[in-house]
Amino acid sequence: MEHAKLSAWQLFNLSMIFVIGTSYILLPGGLIADAKQYGWLVFVWATLYGVVLAGFWLYLSSKFPGLSIVQIAVQVLGKWAGGLVSLLYILLFIQIASWVTRNMSDFMHINLMPRTPVPVFHIMILIVCAYAVVKGIESIAMTCELLSVLLFLLFWIPMAVMLKEWDWGNFMVPGVFHPLETFLNTRYVLAFPFMEVVCFMMIFPFAERRLKFSFLSGIAFGGMNLTLGIYFTIGILGVDRASHLVYPVFIIFREMEFTNFIEHLESLLSINILLIVCMKLSLLFYCAVLAICQLFEIKQRAFVAYPLIWIISAYALLFTNIIENVEWTKKYLFEYYTLYAILIPAILIVFARMRKKGQFQGKETMT
Repeated sequence: MEHAKLSAWQLFNLSMIFVIGTSYILLPGGLIADAKQYGWLVFVWATLYGVVLAGFWLYLSSKFPGLSIVQIAVQVLGKWAGGLVSLLYILLFIQIASWVTRNMSDFMHINLMPRTPVPVFHIMILIVCAYAVVKGIESIAMTCELLSVLLFLLFWIPMAVMLKEWDWGNFMVPGVFHPLETFLNTRYVLAFPFMEVVCFMMIFPFAERRLKFSFLSGIAFGGMNLTLGIYFTIGILGVDRASHLVYPVFIIFREMEFTNFIEHLESLLSINILLIVCMKLSLLFYCAVLAICQLFEIKQRAFVAYPLIWIISAYALLFTNIIENVEWTKKYLFEYYTLYAILIPAILIVFARMRKKGQFQGKETMT
């Protein structure tokens, strides 16, 4: 394993940026369409869910200090069963990396460079991410640490300027709020982004100190930012308009105007999105490469990282367009992620306890 150390602040920034990722450009439109003016409330309970789930993963990790989820699976379930579980997680990391790549390329293709083929965006960003993966997790963490505050300011200062367009009437849309029905219809928000954070079980061993606090607070702070983002979107654009837009936050920046000569700040948001997506994708890419190296005992990450560019790029072309991607996410993502985020970790905890109990009884019999 790579001999790297992550400080508490670095882990906080990584988890926060990962949660925000592509969520704040993809989720607002669909979420507001499903939950109307209560879309921000959905993110409140989704954030609570994400924090509780993260505590569940931390509990599993605490039973096997210094081991990643791949190493835990092999140790608990044995070489063959554990190897199969490890392969499933490798597939998961590659799939999420592919979806993030496609989300970024769709955004760039639709809003900025419609004549550029989508695979060009894939290759460009994946080459950069592969280089970051080869350099190691500390390089990714330091880049995130350097840019996180800047990206936060570049997003929220312009959003604060748009408060002049705020209309409290946007929260008075007629209709009855049904909590259970809304929860079921928006369960995809629990999966994306909070259940994806299971990939952090690959980098827990690198955390130097204050693992629990920095990880949980990073998820909570990221969820709070997304909640405020949804709230601002409703207040500025309104429910009806925001629910009919694929990228409502991008429209807010496009219509933003500081003075008569400073306007159309969507390029600022595009740079913001590109940097955040690069950091999230680099982390997912790193988890996939590290899992492969640990499972097959490969010493050089470069031997895995650069060929993986083509696999992720090809997998990212699975969906025909952004609408098909969004529909699949709403219908199947929560159920699919449940296997990796809840069921397998629960099985590992149960088997670990059974194994420990069996060893303890064996020692008692010998004595």
